[in-house]
Amino acid sequence: MRDDGGPSERAPAGRARRLWSFWSARPTLGAAVIYAVLAVLMVGQGVLPGRTLSGSDTLLSSVPWQASKPADVPGLGTNFELADSADVFQPMLQYTRSQLPTVPLWNPYIMAGRPLLADGQSAVFSPFSVVSYVLPFWKSLAVVAMLKLFLGAFGAYLFGRLLGMRFGGALVTGLVFAFGTFFVVWLAWPLTSVYAWIPWALAACELVVRRPSRLSVSALAAVIGLQLLGGHPESSFHLMFVLVVFFAFRALLDWRRRRLPARALVRPTAAFVIAMLAGTALAALVLAPLVEFVLHSGDLSRRANAAAGYWPRKYLGALFLHDYWGRPTQLDLAAFMQVRGWYAGAATLMLAAAALILKRTAERIAVVVFALFCVCMVVGIKPVFGLVSGLPGFSAAHNERLLIYFLLCIALLAGWGIDDLSAVRLPRPTLRRAVLISAGAIVCIPIVWLLVAGTLSLSELGRGLRVAWGFEHPPLPASGLAIPASTGAIIRDSALLIWLPLAGAAFALIAARLWRTRRLGVTPFVALTVFLLAADLFRANMGFNPAIRQKTAVPPTTGAIRYLQSQRPNRFIGVSTIQLSQPLPDDLAMRFGLYDARGYDFPVEKRFDDLWRASVAPGVGDFTQPEEFASATPAALRALSLLSVSDLLVGPLQAIATPLHGPGLHVAYKGKEGVVYSNSNALPRVFVVDRQRTVAGDKAALAAVTAPGFDGRGIAVTDHPLPGIQQFAGTAAPPAGASARLASYGAEKVVVDATATDPSVLVLTDSFYPGWKATVDGKPASIERVDYVLRGVKIGPGHHTIVMRYQPTSWRIGWIVSLVTLLALLGALASVWIGTRRRRAAA
Repeated sequence: MRDDGGPSERAPAGRARRLWSFWSARPTLGAAVIYAVLAVLMVGQGVLPGRTLSGSDTLLSSVPWQASKPADVPGLGTNFELADSADVFQPMLQYTRSQLPTVPLWNPYIMAGRPLLADGQSAVFSPFSVVSYVLPFWKSLAVVAMLKLFLGAFGAYLFGRLLGMRFGGALVTGLVFAFGTFFVVWLAWPLTSVYAWIPWALAACELVVRRPSRLSVSALAAVIGLQLLGGHPESSFHLMFVLVVFFAFRALLDWRRRRLPARALVRPTAAFVIAMLAGTALAALVLAPLVEFVLHSGDLSRRANAAAGYWPRKYLGALFLHDYWGRPTQLDLAAFMQVRGWYAGAATLMLAAAALILKRTAERIAVVVFALFCVCMVVGIKPVFGLVSGLPGFSAAHNERLLIYFLLCIALLAGWGIDDLSAVRLPRPTLRRAVLISAGAIVCIPIVWLLVAGTLSLSELGRGLRVAWGFEHPPLPASGLAIPASTGAIIRDSALLIWLPLAGAAFALIAARLWRTRRLGVTPFVALTVFLLAADLFRANMGFNPAIRQKTAVPPTTGAIRYLQSQRPNRFIGVSTIQLSQPLPDDLAMRFGLYDARGYDFPVEKRFDDLWRASVAPGVGDFTQPEEFASATPAALRALSLLSVSDLLVGPLQAIATPLHGPGLHVAYKGKEGVVYSNSNALPRVFVVDRQRTVAGDKAALAAVTAPGFDGRGIAVTDHPLPGIQQFAGTAAPPAGASARLASYGAEKVVVDATATDPSVLVLTDSFYPGWKATVDGKPASIERVDYVLRGVKIGPGHHTIVMRYQPTSWRIGWIVSLVTLLALLGALASVWIGTRRRRAAA
C-alpha cells in the first residue's frame, strides 16, 4: 500500500477540520456545551440509580433516628452544613408538590399555622421549583442544581460577551462565577435561585442602556420577575440595588463617552424604571402576600434595630487556601460556608491582577471599586460598613452575602485578563514583568502567611500531602475530645499543598504565554487555563453537594413518630438541652403530617414571635429565629399549653440524664429512639368559653395568658369587649353543657361542630391572621383575636357549624396584578414580533 497521504489518511484530518470549523463558528453553543458538561460532572451523580443530591442523611444523627442510623453514614451525615436544606427547603418543596394544582397559601404544620406563599423561602413559583414538581422528587434535586450552575455560568458568559470579551474571557467569567465556591456551597438554598439570574439581569440592563426598546425592557422585567420568585427576598433586594448602581454607572459612562446632551439620559432612565416596576409587578402574586406578612411581623423592626452582622476578616485567607479551616465532608476546624466562600481559583487571582496591570479602563476600575465595597460589607470594614448597613434594607439584611458580587467582579476581571494575555501583540516588557511579579507574589502569599502565623508544620507535610492529593481523611479525634494540634497541622499543610501545584501551574501558563521567543499559542493557552481553572474549582468544591444513597435521604417513621401521629391534630415540640440538636427538627413535621409548634420560616407573625421569645426561648438574638428552639420551663409549658402542645419529644439519653419535670407532664411513650412526655394541661384544639376578660393592649394580653394559673378553657382574654359575652375577672371553669369538635381540619379550611348554652366564643388554637374568614351556620361571622394569638368566633346558644377559610385579599390582588403585567409584556413582545415580520415582508 502506498504511503502517500491518500483518502484513508486525509479523511480523519478533514473531519477534524470540519469539526473545528463547526465549533469555532458557534462559540456560544460551544460555551453552552462546556458549561452543561461541567454542571453534570459537578453534581450529575445525583441522578444515578439509587442516588440523590442531598444532605438529608444528616437527619439520621437526630432524635428519633440516632439509634437506627446505618453504620456507613458519617456521624453528622455526609455534609452537616446542608442541614437547612434537609430540615426546611426539601420538606417545604415536598409539601407544595403534594398540594398542587392548588396553590398552597397556608401552612398548618408549623408555628400554630402561618402563611406559606407569603414566607421568604418557599419559592412556590420559582422555575427551579417547577422542576421538582414535574420530575421524581429525589432525582429533581440534582437536575435543579445542574440547571442553576448552567444558567449562572451561561448568563455570565453572555454578559462577558456583551461587555466586549472574546470567547476565552467570557468562558472564564462564566466558569469562575458559577463554579466558584460561594455559588457551589449555596446550591441547595433558595439564594442560588436568585444568584443564577444575576448576570442575566445585568446583561438585560446593559441592553436597556444601549438601546431602550420594548424588547430590552421586557427582557429586564422578565428577569427581575423570575429572580423575585426565587424564594429569597434578601438576595433579591441586593440584586435590585446592584442593578440601580450598574445602570447609573453605565448610563453616565455612555453619556460622557458619546458626549450626548443631558436629555439623552431620559429615555434609558425611563425604560429602566419601567422595567423595574414591571418586573416587580410580575412577581406581585408573591410580593403582595409577603408585604402583608412583613407588616404583621416583628422581623423588620427587630432586624432594623439590631446590630448588622459581618464575617471575621481572618476568613479572607480562603481566597488562597480554601481548606485552611478544614471541610465539613472531612473534619471542620471552623464551621460554615463563610470559611470557604471566598475561593475562586488560583489562576483567577493572577488573571484579575493582569487585567488591572495591562489595561485600566473605566469599567475595570469600577468593577474593582465595587469589589472592594463588597469586601467592606462582608467583613465589616468602616466607614463603608457603618454607613451602608444603617440604610433601609441593608439594616435588615445579611449583607455578608454580597460576597457573590465580589465573586462576579473577580470573574469579570479574570475574563478581561485572559483576553489581554491572548492578544496578538505582546505587552511592553515592563508590563510583562509586572504581570509575572504579581503572579509570583500571589503564589507566595500563602507560604508567607503560614510562616508568619506559625501554622506551617514541616513534620506533617507527608500526611498533609496524602490528605491533599491522596484524598485521605485527616485523623479524626476520639468522640467528645478536642481536635489534636497535630490534626490541625495536617489540615493546614494539606491546604497549602493543594494550593502550590495549582498556583504554580497557573504561573507557568502565564509565563509561557508571555515568553518572548517560544510563546504559547492563544488556543492552547486559553484551553489549558480553562482546564486548570475547572480542575482547581472542582478540587475546592468536591463533596459539598454529596450524592447519597436515596434510602438514607428519607428518615423512617419510628415508633415515637407513630405515637405523635396518633395524637393529631394536637401539636408537639422537640426539647433538647443542645440548641443545635433539636429532636425531629422543625419544619420536618410537614413530611410526617405532624403539627409542630416550632418552626423555621421568615417572617414570623409578631404576637406569636413575642410569645415565643418571652416564654419558650428567651434570650435569643434579634437576627436568630427563636421558634426553632423550645424548652420545658414552667413559663414555656404555660405558653405551649396555650398552643395545644400535648406532647414533648426528647432523646433517650436526655430522658435519663435530665428528665422533664413539670405540672401535667408524664411519660406517654418510651423507646430506644426517644421518649414522649404527655402534657395534660394542653388546651384542646377547639373549645367553647362563655366568659371574657378584656385587657388594655398587647402587653397586658401577653402577660394575662402567660400568668401562672391562667386556664383558657374557662375564659378568653380579649383586647376589646366582645358584645354579649360575660366579663369575668378571675379564673373560670369550662362552661357546662358546651362542647366542640373538629369535623375536618384542612390546610385552608376548618370545620367545627359546636354547642353552647349561652352566648359564647368558639376558640381554635391556631394563629390569628388576616385573610381567614368564617361563617356560622352559613352566615358570615367575624374572627376575633383571643388569648393574644388565637382565633375566636362568637356563637349563640344551640348547635352550630362553624367554617373557617383562608382567602387572603393580598393573594387575589397579587395574582391579578401579575396576570395583567404578564399579558402586557406578552403584548409588547408580540408587537415587536409583528413589526419585525412586517419590515421583513416590506424589504
